[in-house]
Amino acid sequence: MALRKTISLRLGVLALGVALLLAAATPAVFAYSFPFVTIGTASPAGAYYPIGVAMADIWNRSIPRVRFSARETGGGVANLNLLAGGEIEVGIANENIAYDALKGHAPFNRSIDLVGGWVMNQSMGVFVALRDSGLRSVEDLRGRRISLGSPGSSANVLGQLILEAHGLTPDEYNVVYLGWQESADALNDGLIDAAFMVGGQPFPAIESLALRNPITLLSFDGDRFRAVSSYPYATGTIPAEMYDLEEDGDAVIVRSIIYLRPDLPEDLVYEMMKQVFANIPALKAAHPSGDQAAVLSQAEAEAIELPMHPGAIRYANEVGEW
Repeated sequence: MALRKTISLRLGVLALGVALLLAAATPAVFAYSFPFVTIGTASPAGAYYPIGVAMADIWNRSIPRVRFSARETGGGVANLNLLAGGEIEVGIANENIAYDALKGHAPFNRSIDLVGGWVMNQSMGVFVALRDSGLRSVEDLRGRRISLGSPGSSANVLGQLILEAHGLTPDEYNVVYLGWQESADALNDGLIDAAFMVGGQPFPAIESLALRNPITLLSFDGDRFRAVSSYPYATGTIPAEMYDLEEDGDAVIVRSIIYLRPDLPEDLVYEMMKQVFANIPALKAAHPSGDQAAVLSQAEAEAIELPMHPGAIRYANEVGEW
């Protein structure tokens, strides 16, 4: 009898020890209250969607008991509205769009509660036209048909702002809202005259168009653009060899950042970041800009007034960036 009690006691201690070891080894597994996590991306012919799909695949292979999926959306504005409505848990958007969302500026009708995660890549916004159209500058677009991306894309905001900076009011051009590949196809078919596209470069939709028809990237004045902007945009150039251009093309530069629901568990977000930065080659395989992923430092987050998720801060601390 005493022997049986001793064996039972030892087995109980052993079981408790195993349970404690498992809990210590995988603390986050039992902490996740989000069995499904959806990532808001954009249309497939850009950078957001393939990188979003790659991140979902990385997480599904490395994080147990949570199912991740990438969702095609209208883009950055749509993603932040979906975050606000609880329809997605992770959303990709340009930093300027999130700044407007936090402040409640247009195109948002209220302040959106969101937090930052990490930089996904550097996006560049360009006006694209066919080379034989005769268009060379944004100022040439008066009276023309222009695509400003899918409804809900950050291109809706940025494109209109650049046009405004060059003296074009909305009633002086005809705007349509087409996805990236639809815009490229419409340009090729002569249905529109120009398209404003924003994303990591090289941009798949622009590449597909340049293979079918010589293109040009319209010039614009960066100083005039910044003068009408409430956000400190940077501008740069696309090298001519990227799309077989006659000359380098002007571009707006903005970072694309991963934004999160504030109530996502800290352990989960920390593990998501850890797995992303351990699998950069997989992101680059999905899109050439995938290796531009970066941790936001405290100074960088404060500069754009972005509250950060505790899980992101924890990872940034661990790698010496906070």
